[in-house]
Amino acid sequence: GVMEMIEKLIHEAGGLKKEARKGEVEAEAAYEELVADTNSAVEELHKQIVSKKAAKADAEKDLRQAESDLTDTVEELEGLAKYNIRLHKECDYILKNFELRQKTRGEEVEALQQAKQILSGAELS
Repeated sequence: GVMEMIEKLIHEAGGLKKEARKGEVEAEAAYEELVADTNSAVEELHKQIVSKKAAKADAEKDLRQAESDLTDTVEELEGLAKYNIRLHKECDYILKNFELRQKTRGEEVEALQQAKQILSGAELS
């Protein structure tokens, strides 16, 4: 009776104790694995942060260089535009006076030919 019941309870308690210890060991192993996985994930994420910060720094450096290059290019284009305007003014002046200059040159050539004839001894009529 009572002794069998106590022995049965002791036996069941031993089984429960073993199951509890086994569950505790499994839970502890699962926790340790979770901590290890979490630490690995944190380390990997930290590496990604460092890598992305470096990439960001490079990108910012490239951006500053590109902005500087753009400023230089804009200044060069402005200078070329001013030069272009100056050249157009010079060309417009030359084109504007071209016919007058051609007429004057023709008159000079004619005067030189007459002077040559005079010097050669010919008479002008």
